[in-house]
Amino acid sequence: MFLCGILLFLNQFNLEGNCLKNAVVNTVAAIIGMIPEGLILLTSTVLAVSVIRLSKRKVLVQELYCIETLARVDTLCLDKTGTITEGKMEVNDIIEISEAKENLEEILEQISIASEDNNSTIEAIRNKYNGRRKWEAITKIPFSSQKKWSGICFKDKGSFIIGAPEFVLKESYKNYKDIIEKYSNDYRVIVIAHSEENFNEKELPNNLELLGLILISDIIRKEANETLKYFKNQGVDIKIISGDNPITVSKIAKRAGVENSEKYIDMQTVETKEQLKEAISNYTIFGRVTPVQKKELVMALKEAGHTVAMTGDGVNDVLALKEADCSIAMASRK
Repeated sequence: MFLCGILLFLNQFNLEGNCLKNAVVNTVAAIIGMIPEGLILLTSTVLAVSVIRLSKRKVLVQELYCIETLARVDTLCLDKTGTITEGKMEVNDIIEISEAKENLEEILEQISIASEDNNSTIEAIRNKYNGRRKWEAITKIPFSSQKKWSGICFKDKGSFIIGAPEFVLKESYKNYKDIIEKYSNDYRVIVIAHSEENFNEKELPNNLELLGLILISDIIRKEANETLKYFKNQGVDIKIISGDNPITVSKIAKRAGVENSEKYIDMQTVETKEQLKEAISNYTIFGRVTPVQKKELVMALKEAGHTVAMTGDGVNDVLALKEADCSIAMASRK
């Protein structure tokens, strides 16, 4: 507005036969006439220019007002996979439990061929183990963020399940907790289990036996560390919300440069709203978070007076993205 006033004054002052007094009077009259109508135009113009600037950084803005909201954000919630990591994983090793390594490799090969999932875990297994189809699949249970496992029943072979240890092993998890947590410090640990029985209406079959552990690592985005430093300098608090093991997420967050990455919590232990509000104040890393809990965490932050931005790259992030003051969907590079 100040710049506009100067330009108007110069224009009036340079008119032939116009004096200083008339130039001032005409300028003031013009500026008064622009308020508030002109203010709306100027605001819209500034926001439109901001959209253009963001587009040059490969950011597509859906709602114009989100530019203003983004400037007021004081808490940023990040989903680990596809946000601070590239969304790509690699299988580093297989740990034998009750099955030989060569047999585990054959099982994973047949699972990767028969599976219709396309998440980062199964893609990592496909990249590591590929071959030709040998077994006939009769039942397929796709992966979901709620149950955190997927499985396939093969003819004359039984059912094979891969997924998060706590969700697959359930009560027997405590028997393997030490060895799983040993590897969780450096890898994302996926269990592979077997049962002679078929699935119980899309539920886990009975008499599951743990065959081995799959050690997978995330690839951190090259720009993650620099970006997180920028947010820290801007006074924006970072919260990492992930469905993975909190220990694993904590280690990845530390590598990416997240402050207070050692403050993590397993959201399976949070049962009440009071516990949720306490957790959101005391922790930075949230592991084993369900899609509904992601939404509840965003709501708790907003109730605490924060302006919240949420980033995510999957269907499991949709509820939280919709609830946040400012939502940022991350595109996956194929």
